[in-house]
Formats: sequence, structure tokens, C-alpha cells
Amino acid sequence: MPAADQSNDVRTVNNEQRRLLSQAVTDLVNEGATVDALHMYGHLISPALVAALGDLTRTPESNSGFCILKGILSDFIGNPGLTPQSWDSIHPDQTRRLDIAFAIVASMTGRIFGWKSQQDGRLVHNIVPSKEFADKQVGASSSVRLEWHTEDSYHPDRPELLLLACVRNPDEVGTDVASIRQANLSKRDIELLSTVPVLLYPDDSYAGSWAANDEDAARMLTLWNTTHGLCMRYDPPYTKLPEDQPELRAAWERLGEALDRCATTVMTTPGDVVIVNNDVAAHARRPFQARYDGTDRWLMRILARGTWQRPHSERNEPGYGQIQVGPYPSLRAGS
Repeated sequence: MPAADQSNDVRTVNNEQRRLLSQAVTDLVNEGATVDALHMYGHLISPALVAALGDLTRTPESNSGFCILKGILSDFIGNPGLTPQSWDSIHPDQTRRLDIAFAIVASMTGRIFGWKSQQDGRLVHNIVPSKEFADKQVGASSSVRLEWHTEDSYHPDRPELLLLACVRNPDEVGTDVASIRQANLSKRDIELLSTVPVLLYPDDSYAGSWAANDEDAARMLTLWNTTHGLCMRYDPPYTKLPEDQPELRAAWERLGEALDRCATTVMTTPGDVVIVNNDVAAHARRPFQARYDGTDRWLMRILARGTWQRPHSERNEPGYGQIQVGPYPSLRAGS
């Protein structure tokens, strides 16, 4: 079982950072800004706020692959209303200040974006238990374990950073995080996972359908190395392994077991934001009993892209025709 949260990368917001963020959100709301058009209101984001949040929102650099921004959104939680029973059953105005504050924080880390066929292309995703997806391998599940995965593994332009904000968590349902750089794998397993490709497909959270022709689909490597260490692209429920590679299959299964052994459970309270380096750490969630009565766990999610380069072999992958909304400029870059 994952250990309790032992991350030493817990960052606490100070009063000046709170003040500047609150002022920016107020100015944006007064100007009629919406979170999906935030990039059009960059002139209302002061250089002082960018400077104040710059170090706080820096990319997780530890081998754990994640950090926690403790209480950074606490001033915007208030009474968010009932936990919606599906992502699309909440009116955007209900959490407008919170959405904008979260988007500002995320835009300090990189270029935020959405997917046209996922949650209607919204930039802020509501992750809540839904009866329709209770036993599926998606964030809206509850009755099954959400298996280890890196976000949007199937796509060459997947996020480098995943941000999860806690809105409500009365049952203390944690997010499990495990880093490839802390996983105990043999050199042979690393070699196999770095050289023999597999097939990855979009998950069930995407609207519509696509034809998956194995002969035409792009082959993707599970691991690759960088000057900073190993990186990972991993999503077992939506992966097809080659049938003639039993040694690869065994190595791939040992990777999952290694992630289990080195995992940490990150417990968040309302207002906390977890930043996960999506190239370094996979995340998961244990099953829980959803009540569907407005009191269930409620997270928000934003995807962000950095500026670092991935393997050249990924550049020609088609990404199953999935279309991005954005990515919009990073506020830290002064845009």
C-alpha cells in the first residue's frame, strides 16, 4: 500500500501572495473575464503577482515528481455549492472566482490547455464521481481503483504538468503518486521498456469514437532517459502490448509493481493544489463509496505544457486526431 504523504516539497502561500492573487481575481471578475478567455486579460495580471508566485509554482524538481501548494486557493473555496453529479451539471458562474484563481496559478507553471472532445474543451475540469462512469478507468469513477497512469499518455502533446485542486474531500480520499525515478527496476527492464514500443489509446473520458487500426497506430515507448533522469509514459487500461514479446510484458508488469512499492498517498484539503510532473510520476486513486448526494469528493484539474523537449520519435504521432484548445501563453513568460 502507498505510504502516507512524505513529500518535503510542500509550499505554503504567504499573506502578500494571497493579497495579490485575490486582487487579480477581483479585477478579472469585474472586467467580465471567464476562465476560458483568461489569456485575453493578461494586462490585468500584475508583474508583482507573477514575481510573487514565480518560485512558489516552479516545476517539481525532486525525484518524487510532485509538490503541494498548501492552501493557495483557500480564499476562493467559500461555499462552492453541492458537488455536481457529473462534470457538466455545474454552471460555470457557480465557481467562477475559484476557476479563475486556479487558472492563474496553473498559468504560472506553463501553457494551459484543454481537449476539444473532453469536458467540452473547458480549461478547468471538474473531477467528481459519476454513476455512469463508476466502474470505468476515468477520473469520474469511484467503485474501482483508478489504475496507475500518466495523463493523456496516448498523445505526443500530452501535458508535462498536471494540476489538481481540492474543492471538497470529506472522506479523505487521497491521490496516489509514484515516480519512475524512485521505482526499483532492473537495467534489463529499463532497457526493454525504453526500446520496445507498445500501443496506447485515448481513454473513455473523451467524447466520440475513433477507429484504432493496429497496423496504422503509432508505437510508443514506455520509458525514455533525459539529462535529469528517467521519464515515463504509462496507462495500462488503455495499452495493447505486442503478443510476441513475453519478456516485455513481464517487464511492463514489474513496472506497475515497482510503482506500487514506491508510491505515496497525497492527502489534500480544500484550497490545496498538487502539481505533478506528468513525465516523471504516475498517479492513481483507490476505490471509495460515492453517495451522489452533493457531499462527495470534488477535485478540479488543469493541464499545462512546459517548454522541454520529448523524444524526437514522438513528433510524428497522430494523436488519434484529438484537438487541443490552446495551449495559451504562460503568465510567467510575461504573456
